[in-house]
Amino acid sequence: DQYLGARELAAWKARVRAAWPGVGLRRVDVPRSRISFGESVSLEVGATLNGLDPRDVTVEVVFAQSQRDAGNVALSSRELLPDDAPMPLGEHRYVLRLEPELCGKIDYRIRCFPRHDLLTHRFEPGLMAWL
Repeated sequence: DQYLGARELAAWKARVRAAWPGVGLRRVDVPRSRISFGESVSLEVGATLNGLDPRDVTVEVVFAQSQRDAGNVALSSRELLPDDAPMPLGEHRYVLRLEPELCGKIDYRIRCFPRHDLLTHRFEPGLMAWL
């Protein structure tokens, strides 16, 4: 196949690297500082993708439990899914309905990174945007 997959991945990487300086995230919903165990919360993020397709990126929330002497210890991550709702300024909306599985103080951050099925590791491009 004349290395079709390798050529496709190289072209995709070049396109993503060119667009990445214009990629950004912003919170669309109003964050809640506290919820009770068993409640759910909705996370909504607007992503400026600078010409990239919503399928070119992963937007996820990373959870960590604060520990006094060890700093934050990563627990898990959950992917926010693209939503077709119209957004201003060409943004794409990503959403997650979340019911935390743990109680206590949980810290979280939201990040975005490139995604392609042919990557050898999900962080291979070395690009990430944090909110």
